[in-house]
Amino acid sequence: MSFLTSVLLPVVVGLAVEPLEGWGTRYGLVLGVGALVIFAVMTWLMGRQDVPGHAGLEEAADELAESVRQSWGVEARRRRLGSGDDLLTFAWRPAGGGVAARSAQEHLDECALRGIPALVEAYSRVPSKRLAIIGEAGLGKTSLALLLTLGLVERRRRLGDGPVPVKLSAATWDPLRDDLLDWMEARLAEQFVFLRGARYEPGTPRRLLTAKLVLPILDGLDELRTNGGETRRKAVEQIAEVVDSLYGLVVTCRADQYTAAVREGGPIPETSVAELLPLDVDNVVDYLERSAADGDRWEPLFEGLRRDPHGDAATVLSTPLMVSLARDVYRRGETRPEELLTLPSTADIERHLARELLPAKFPDLPRSSRRGGWHGADVRRWLGFLAAEMEHRREREIAWWRLPRLAGRPHRVLAGAVSGLAAGATAALTAGGAAWFAWGRSWGLAAGAVGCLVFGVPLAVKAARNLPQPSEMQFGGRGRLPVMLQGALFSSLAGAVAGWLVGGADRAVLVGAIIGVPLGLAYTGAQPDATVRLASPRVLFRRDACVVVIFGAAYGLSSCAAAWLLIGPLIGGVLGVSSALCGGLLYGLPWWLALRSKRTSGLVASAHLVLYTLILAPQGKSPWPWRLMAFLEEARDRDVLRQVGPVYEFRHSYLRKVLAESSP
Repeated sequence: MSFLTSVLLPVVVGLAVEPLEGWGTRYGLVLGVGALVIFAVMTWLMGRQDVPGHAGLEEAADELAESVRQSWGVEARRRRLGSGDDLLTFAWRPAGGGVAARSAQEHLDECALRGIPALVEAYSRVPSKRLAIIGEAGLGKTSLALLLTLGLVERRRRLGDGPVPVKLSAATWDPLRDDLLDWMEARLAEQFVFLRGARYEPGTPRRLLTAKLVLPILDGLDELRTNGGETRRKAVEQIAEVVDSLYGLVVTCRADQYTAAVREGGPIPETSVAELLPLDVDNVVDYLERSAADGDRWEPLFEGLRRDPHGDAATVLSTPLMVSLARDVYRRGETRPEELLTLPSTADIERHLARELLPAKFPDLPRSSRRGGWHGADVRRWLGFLAAEMEHRREREIAWWRLPRLAGRPHRVLAGAVSGLAAGATAALTAGGAAWFAWGRSWGLAAGAVGCLVFGVPLAVKAARNLPQPSEMQFGGRGRLPVMLQGALFSSLAGAVAGWLVGGADRAVLVGAIIGVPLGLAYTGAQPDATVRLASPRVLFRRDACVVVIFGAAYGLSSCAAAWLLIGPLIGGVLGVSSALCGGLLYGLPWWLALRSKRTSGLVASAHLVLYTLILAPQGKSPWPWRLMAFLEEARDRDVLRQVGPVYEFRHSYLRKVLAESSP
C-alpha cells in the first residue's frame, strides 16, 4: 500500500501550486546537475572503500562463548543456582533397561554431584561427549543442563579452547517436520542475533555446528512440539543420523519417554545415559536449613520428614522442583511449612505447592497500592489465562509475537479491519486525488473507490491471516550515514525526474525534496540488526516499534506535505495520518522491494500485540499494552517465568499445567 503512495506522490506533487515555478526554472537545472554529480562521486568513493573481510569461525565461537557465559550466568542467578552451599546435591547412576550400550555405560558411576566442578568432571569422563540425562519430572534435569553449560563455558574461558556449550530448548522442535541441524541453526540465529550480522559470513551458525565448535545441549526431549510414538522414534533417528557430525551432544528427557523412544528408534550410538536419583531427606533438610532465614519455623516439618522418610511429604520433597517451590511458598514468616504433613496425598501436596507459588510471589495488594503495582489477583488471572491457552494449543514458549493467536477470532477480525481501513483510506485519497486533479471529480471518486477495494481488501485479508516475526531492521549506526545520504540523493533524483516529466524543472525541485529525502533516508538507513549479542523480548519489541515510527514518519511527512501544498491542511493531515499508518504498521510491497524481506504482508508484529492486549485487557486476561513487557519481566525476576533467549517459559511444565487447571 505504501508503495502506491510513493509512486503516485510525484505525480500529485507535480500538479502542485505555482509559486515555486520561477525559482525552479531558474535554478532547477543547476541543482539537478549538481545532485547528479554528487551522487556519482559518492558512489565512486564508496566503491573504492576497503570492505572488511568476514571474521573467522574461531572469532564467532569466542563471541558466542562470552554471550553464553553472560546470559546463562544471569539466568542462573535469577533461579538461585549459585555454587557450593547454594546448590542441592544431585546424584545419578548409569541407567539400566537397555537404553544404552554396555560399553557406553562403563564411563559412568553412581555418584553425588556436589557443585558445578563435579558435574563437569563427570561429563569429561565420557569419551564420546554424548550424554543423556534422564529422570522423573522435577528431578532437576533442566537445572543440571544449565549448570553444565555454565561449567563447560567457564572451563573453555579458562583453557582458551574447546567447543561452546549452547543450551537449546527442544520445545519448539518438531522431528516430523524439522531437520535437526536446520532447527539447531535457526535456534542459534534466533538467540544470538550477532551471528547473522555482516561481520560473519552467511550460514555461520550452521558452520559452527558442523565444524564441531559448538556442543548442543538439547533440553527437554519430552517437551517436543508434538508428542507420540512416531515423534519420539523420529527424534531419536534424527539424533543418531547427525550426532557424528557434531562435537558431542547432551540430551535431557524424562526417563519413561526416553526409554520408549530408544525402544522405538534404537539407542543413540555411543551415548552414555545417566539416571538422576531422588533427593534423600538429609539433603533436603540441609538445603532448606541453609536457605531459610528462620530455621526454627521449619523444624516441625524437618522432624516429620526424618520421622517418616518414605511418607507423602518426603516423597514429594525428593525432587528439586518441589523443594524449590516449598522454599518460595513458605518464605514469609507468617506461613507454616508443617502443613505439608497434614495433606492427604502426594498429588495434593504437589498441587498445593504449585497453586500457592503465585500468591507467595505476587501477594494481593491493598487498594491504595494497586496503581502501578502488581496485584496478586490480577497476576493470577493473567498467567492462568496464558497457561490455559498454551496447554490448549500445545505451546511451550511465550513469544510475544505469537501471543495474538491466543485471542482467537476477535483479534483476527480487528487486525483485518485496522489494516483494511488504513490501506483503503490511503489508496482512496492518493489515487482519487491524482485522478481528480488530472481528469475531474468523477474520475477522482471512481479511482478512489477502486483503489480502496484493490488495496484495502487484500491487505485486510493478509493481516487477519498472518502473524509476522519481529522486524530484523535497525536504523543508522556506524558507517551508515554515507549510505543513507546516497539513498536520499538517489530517491530525490528519481522524484525529480517524475516531477520534471509532469511539469518541468520547477516541479522537479519540489518533488525531489518532498519525496526523496524522507523515504530515501528511511530505506537506505535500514539494515539487519546485529548490534546486540542476545535477543531479549524487550529488545525485539523496541526494534519492531522503531520500524513503525521511522517508516510511519517517512511516509506520513511526505504525504502530508504533498497534499498540504496541493489541496490544504485538512486533506494533508488526513492523508499524512493514513499514509503514516500504512508505512509504519503494514508490511507490503515496499518492504519486499527495498529491504528484500521474507516476511509476509499484513500488520507488523508489535501492532498485533497491541491489538491483542486491547482485546483481552478489558476482560481481565492481560495487562494493558504499556504494561505487558514490564509484567513479563517482573514475572521472570520473581522466578515464575524463565527467559530463554528472546522468549519466556513457565518455571516448569507442571506449574503451567496446574495454573491452566485453576484458570476460570
